[in-house]
Amino acid sequence: MTFPVSTLIEWLKEAGIEVAVSGPTDTDVEALAFDSRRVRPGSLFAALSGSQVDGHDFLPAAQAAQARVLLVQRPPEDVGSATVLQVENTARALALIAARFYGPLPQTMQGVTGTNGKTSVAHFVRLLYGSDRAVSVGTLGMMPEGLFAMPYLTSPDQIALAQGLAKAAASGRELAIIEASSHGLDQGRLDGLLFDAAAFTNLSRDHLDYHTDMRAYWQAKRRLFTERLKPNGTIVIDERASQADELMALGKPCLRLGALDSPTADLGYQATPRLSGLDFSFRLNGVTHDLSLPLFGTFQAENIAVALGLACASGLENMAARLAEIPGDHLGVPGRMMPVVSHPEAPHGRVLVDYAHTPDALATVLQAARPHCPGRLIVAFGAGGDRDAGKRALMGQAAADFADLAIVTDDNPRSEDPALIRSAVRQAVPDVLDIGDRRAAIEAGLKAMQPDDLFIIAGKGHETGQIIGDTTLPFDDAAETRRAAEQLWGVSV
Repeated sequence: MTFPVSTLIEWLKEAGIEVAVSGPTDTDVEALAFDSRRVRPGSLFAALSGSQVDGHDFLPAAQAAQARVLLVQRPPEDVGSATVLQVENTARALALIAARFYGPLPQTMQGVTGTNGKTSVAHFVRLLYGSDRAVSVGTLGMMPEGLFAMPYLTSPDQIALAQGLAKAAASGRELAIIEASSHGLDQGRLDGLLFDAAAFTNLSRDHLDYHTDMRAYWQAKRRLFTERLKPNGTIVIDERASQADELMALGKPCLRLGALDSPTADLGYQATPRLSGLDFSFRLNGVTHDLSLPLFGTFQAENIAVALGLACASGLENMAARLAEIPGDHLGVPGRMMPVVSHPEAPHGRVLVDYAHTPDALATVLQAARPHCPGRLIVAFGAGGDRDAGKRALMGQAAADFADLAIVTDDNPRSEDPALIRSAVRQAVPDVLDIGDRRAAIEAGLKAMQPDDLFIIAGKGHETGQIIGDTTLPFDDAAETRRAAEQLWGVSV
């Protein structure tokens, strides 16, 4: 597809973006790029100003590759033959251009933000609609698999996001549910989209290596509701959340979640854990529905309730029947309280793999797992390198508070000394087993298990790599657990 430069300028002006133009506007743009290595003749190159890399430093390389248009915040000294579009914010401008360059996009757009639960909510929304009608975009890429090779980022870049959504629309999908990360919102990756409904899950400490403090972190997430939600778009929020009053005060339609017996909740719900899953009830339009779900952790019910709220906001009906019809082996989210193996002796205590990698997420997972565990609760966990160092001792504290046996191991140490990371974790949980090798830590947890114990391997979830230095080595918690169980018990299921 191609568009003349003049059309791109019109798109920006329609969005209220002031643009200074230098050079011809009647030539065609044939592709978009923000990586100078991907520029080909006829491309528009967007110089994005990031926290670590400034795309303006690569303008000469883009020009050498025959970029036809340069989208900049400050023009290069030597413009050459390229057309220059100067704007205040290139990230926002690129998002707006990409959404229309690759469009049309799905007719209904929904977003979900919060520290934890985004991936689960997106997964459940897609399943409620059906993967033939909807896609989810986020940490797991674009789902269902095979439709578009989306980068594994919570909020992908502007170009990949627009390309993937256009592919979804072309395939007949009418709805897209997108995970909106604080980074993606702050960096303008979602600025080309307007959402019909947006949901908030929760807020706890994370990403303070990027945001200056919790207030800045919240303000970034809040932008989903103040800047990216349509004027008549619906906010889905649990009335018990501390941010509920602030979001409801924005004056937009709200769908309130709450306790099953709450007189003010539009959708009330509750969950009761049992050894093999959850008894889940929700009330909508005066009717209460009761279901048994093969999910572990009552927080899963919170995520399902948010998904039901988003589905309700878009007019989906018969949600109880839809939820009941989802096969049990499809309902769970990959890497989220995911059963991997069971102890071979009755009562067959389970091993679960979970993505929890923040103090709040780890504490939530452990507390949620306790009712499913008649014996001891064992956890293997770590903390990432080159990230918020302040949460390491807090991770240890969560394990100390809620687990019976804790194993600290390596979890993406990156450029840091992994022993020093584990030492920081141990400050809060001195009697933890310190086993740096993650494979050995998993083996140790399995060997320690009794038949009625529950063992959680936290930190990676769906991820399949261990980042050491600048290298990502293959490592899959679930696969390693199955291998170790096969060696130890002679079974891997």
